[in-house]
Amino acid sequence: MNESFLHYVWQFQYFNQKELRTTEGEELTIFKTGSHNRDAGPDFLQAKIKIDQLEWAGSIEVHIQSSDWLAHQHSGNGAYENVILHVVWENNQSILRNDGTVIPALELKHRVSKELWSKYAKLVNSSMHIACHSSLPDVPAITQLSLIEQAMMRRFESKANEVKKLLTENQGDWEETTYQWLARCFGFKINSEPFFQLAKVLPYKIIRKHPNNLLQIEALLFGQAGMLETKTKHEYITALFKEYQFLSAKYGLADSKLNPAQWKFLRLRPANFPTLRMAQFARLLQSQSGLFSQIIEGTKEEWKVLLDAHPSEYWQTHYHFAKPSARQEHALGEESKLVLMINAVIPILVAFSKQTDNEALMEKAIHWLQALPAEKNRIISYWNSLGLQAESAFDSQALIEQYNHFCNQRQCLNCAVGTSLIKP
Repeated sequence: MNESFLHYVWQFQYFNQKELRTTEGEELTIFKTGSHNRDAGPDFLQAKIKIDQLEWAGSIEVHIQSSDWLAHQHSGNGAYENVILHVVWENNQSILRNDGTVIPALELKHRVSKELWSKYAKLVNSSMHIACHSSLPDVPAITQLSLIEQAMMRRFESKANEVKKLLTENQGDWEETTYQWLARCFGFKINSEPFFQLAKVLPYKIIRKHPNNLLQIEALLFGQAGMLETKTKHEYITALFKEYQFLSAKYGLADSKLNPAQWKFLRLRPANFPTLRMAQFARLLQSQSGLFSQIIEGTKEEWKVLLDAHPSEYWQTHYHFAKPSARQEHALGEESKLVLMINAVIPILVAFSKQTDNEALMEKAIHWLQALPAEKNRIISYWNSLGLQAESAFDSQALIEQYNHFCNQRQCLNCAVGTSLIKP
């Protein structure tokens, strides 16, 4: 038995409701189960019940054993003073309020069918990566669609909260927040943290003081990243070093620059070297004046052009400083641009739409995702093999969210497909 299952049973009232009584023998009537609370505090809020002839409105707390109330240290916690019913699997101890009165309890162990628990246990204990592996092809299309929509809304919420946290750190500065968020994404997985740290020690307000001067933007980025060599005869590198010396002194940057050891090159393809990514990032920063305003006001097509980000001439023949390569444009590839649109651009749009309660911006974010191709990776291939096809980036993002945070963690009771397979 676990609390997640009991939450499910209470939320959908999947228990025998004939002659309901509290453990104290009082007649119980349930008018409203309450809304499921996934934050701190009681499990269900704004519930409404009647005990004998007295109606109550308040919260519901759910535990396996009633003594868990004490184990979880709810006594004396003001957030639980409004609990009107304690729903438990087993009532092994009476729980008192601060005023000495007993909190009414409803015991469920003799009211829940063994078949319901058996179906749940069989699903969550499946050895397959996706618990409903064998059943998914038979699930109605409308339920599968509901799974995708719910998962995508959860992913939007999660990303928006991450951006909001960063926005708070930046004291509400959306341009600085967008710059830092984009920088972290430009590092992709391996170098995301040093890229993020670089953006924090090299404020966007400094970058914006050098519009259209690509050499100075490159000097600031490479210099603050700790990548510039002092002993070289190459004209381009020498020019970068001199620019950085001047700009570093002007803005007081020298004491905060990164250590070269923070950047990872090992086992990366040359196209993913942080030096080349930084040259591409510099081009993007040079190409327009405001990252945030461009996201809010721009179009998907304009951003695809911005993300072409062809680096400067030197980087057409180099992946790394002083190590020539065959001449190539070395612009961002289509897959990289897709990743940046999904993980860098759209989350900012979603976060701002939520903060301002702007439905038009949320629709814009959804439209952009639906117009982008689905990602290709092992998770999406697995879903596709089960008959659930990702037709767009909206679908693939939802399925990645579902797999990582629900299927992997066996959160079947929070899934439209899972609940459809378990319900009586």
